[in-house]
Amino acid sequence: MSFRAKAIYVVVTTLFLVAFAIPLVGLAQKGGLEEFLGRVNEKLSTIETLSASFTQVRETSMPGQKMEASGKLFLDKPRKILLDYDRPERQKFLVSDTDVTVYVPSLKQVQKYGLSGNIESDKLFVFWEPLSKLQENFSMTQVRLRGTRLKYVELVPKDKKTWEGLERITLGIDPDLLLPTFIDVEEVGGDRVKMSLSDVKTNPKLDSSVFELKLPAGVEVVDFTGEENAPD
Repeated sequence: MSFRAKAIYVVVTTLFLVAFAIPLVGLAQKGGLEEFLGRVNEKLSTIETLSASFTQVRETSMPGQKMEASGKLFLDKPRKILLDYDRPERQKFLVSDTDVTVYVPSLKQVQKYGLSGNIESDKLFVFWEPLSKLQENFSMTQVRLRGTRLKYVELVPKDKKTWEGLERITLGIDPDLLLPTFIDVEEVGGDRVKMSLSDVKTNPKLDSSVFELKLPAGVEVVDFTGEENAPD
């Protein structure tokens, strides 16, 4: 799976829970979990905008191969999100309802990728479908981990061929915030991307200019939006 695909997995899955408030009650078992997920669902339904700091770690199956990144996340319903990276280098990753735009100042280049019609992205948009659709594609279970206060839910694809390369997605929900603040995307073979959120603010006032890329003169724009399978 390409780095771009991994990044989209992280972004779209975060949107799936935080932005679009897809009900989680269907995951509940008898007892406390059902009540907890009901409160999470209620909280998610009130969110229109969100900002947070994030850290992102990409690990490979090769020993010692790890890349770390950090930055700010901004989200505005219905389908708008910005990852503003400050480490290891400045770059912006903007997702709208129709495309993904990646701006890397050091390269003086912008790359645009269409979402509708792109095979990778079409699979990812299942997260924006109703929960019943999500359950058609994934088995969902509660995961108990020691030494952490988060409550975890694991999503495993039922059709390995359709979701080729994806082993599982694990989501960590903060019991106080009642929001997902951790996501772990694991590939077949052991490669994984983890994202953790901190300093989470719900419903901050976000100006529309936050989601506008202000490009200096001389920046090259490479547009792949009309191509079904853009190069990675």
